[in-house]
Amino acid sequence: MSLLLSVILFQLLSISLLTHLKGIESFAFPTRRHHYAKQTHSMTFQRGQRLDRVDTQLTVEPTIIAGAIATAGAAAWWVSGSEEREKKAKYSEWEARERENQLERESLAYIEPKEQWTEEELKPYNGDDETGPILLAVKGDVFNVWKGRNFYGKGAEYNIMAGGGATRIFAEK
Repeated sequence: MSLLLSVILFQLLSISLLTHLKGIESFAFPTRRHHYAKQTHSMTFQRGQRLDRVDTQLTVEPTIIAGAIATAGAAAWWVSGSEEREKKAKYSEWEARERENQLERESLAYIEPKEQWTEEELKPYNGDDETGPILLAVKGDVFNVWKGRNFYGKGAEYNIMAGGGATRIFAEK
């Protein structure tokens, strides 16, 4: 919002500068012959005091008015979208951090695959470790279910299946 106010103030100040140039009869841009501001000075005397009276007449071309309106509109559009851009930037930062965390968790939960696993080899991977892999065996196939830590981790509903053979439990359900 401050950008919009500063643009408007700049426009107003530039117009008022054109009207308050002292000592100049008229002001015109060098490339144009149109007068943008005109001042006339007259002196009046009142009880021996000298007072200056300034009559100011402002004439502005429509292109300047259109430019001022366009500038103010563009500034308003820019300022109005700043919150959205800020939210998108924060979300992008969060996504990048989340991707890094996901890759780190994935690397911590990685375990080298094997052809054959025994029950004793599976027991350490029962979800007690907060960052390590969680292995689950069904019909001779071993699955690393670390992404489902909230289901198979310590204290979760299906933790009984983790770190061992779960064929019977799946067959019953």
